[in-house]
Amino acid sequence: MSETNQLILLAYTSVAAHHMTHDELLSLLNSARTCNQRQGITGMLLYMDDCFFQVLEGEEQLVDALYEKICLDERNHHVVKLIREPIAERSFTEWTMSYEHVTRQEMASFTGLTDYLDQNHPGFNGMAAGRARQLIESFKDGQWHRHDLTQQKFIHIGT
Repeated sequence: MSETNQLILLAYTSVAAHHMTHDELLSLLNSARTCNQRQGITGMLLYMDDCFFQVLEGEEQLVDALYEKICLDERNHHVVKLIREPIAERSFTEWTMSYEHVTRQEMASFTGLTDYLDQNHPGFNGMAAGRARQLIESFKDGQWHRHDLTQQKFIHIGT
């Protein structure tokens, strides 16, 4: 793999421009699935309290271009890059997108982010890189894999 095709992981948070309905989330999910499959991008996407947390994995140029597109997308604002680093291999290789509803309490118990969630942070807003890594590790370790392991989890976390 040449330097220009280096694999990277990029994680970010953002705030939805408005509360997204179930249908809007599914539309976003379908659009992202199509785009990501074409580009060879893998990862995970969470939605909680009108905020997004997303991990993108893939070739450096493709991931950076997608992130720039996301930054300009009017469906979200306050986009904050938490992690951008080279990786030797993907963690979410077999994950395409699916949708699952999980409670905030379940998220706290599975991820160990109880102290963060207890501070009344709106969604993922204000999350630091260390907490982002902890959240990513929860998914990599399979703690959220409840159904088909070939599906990427698009998880809507409710209250």
